Amino acid sequence: MDDNSLTTTTRITKQNLIDAFWKLYCKKTIDKITVTEICTLAGYNRSTFYVYFKDVYEILDVIENQVITADEFKRIILDQLLNNKDRKDLLRQLIQLFENNKDYLPVLLSEKGDPYFRQKLLKKLFPALISFFPDITNTELQEIKYTMEYQSAAMLSTISKWYTNGKDMPLERFLEILFSITTNGIQREFLKYKKP
Repeated sequence: MDDNSLTTTTRITKQNLIDAFWKLYCKKTIDKITVTEICTLAGYNRSTFYVYFKDVYEILDVIENQVITADEFKRIILDQLLNNKDRKDLLRQLIQLFENNKDYLPVLLSEKGDPYFRQKLLKKLFPALISFFPDITNTELQEIKYTMEYQSAAMLSTISKWYTNGKDMPLERFLEILFSITTNGIQREFLKYKKP
């Protein structure tokens, strides 16, 4: 159902159902959430739920698609990364992306969140990345896929952990660590802590 075609009342009803689902999702995994719980929390009956969604997984899909767009990731990451912009600024903008979506991204990327969410992000982002390399070979394409897999897993999970831990480190120090690991690699980072 296209949100643009909804009346104000139906848009509010749909959003109330989404909000009720999210409150539950922040506390437990999706397989433990029932339509009845969502409806009770939102104040609607089950038949109202099925006007908007076929099941709880569809609500999660709607949220994930609204949280972040490929264009936003492309603007922040790809344009800067591939145009040799300042990496610290890129990391700062990535943190800002989390901040703009702080109610959703840390949860979706956490251990309790959707294990497929990062893959969904990569699937959205990959065509945009490949468009920067029009003459790429199949071997290079595979190499880029593995590079993206590695970097996204490390970066997104680390930022998510920082949020989950209540931002237990000042932003500037956190950015310094991310920058150092990204620039120097993890081995050199660990060697800093080795006592002589």
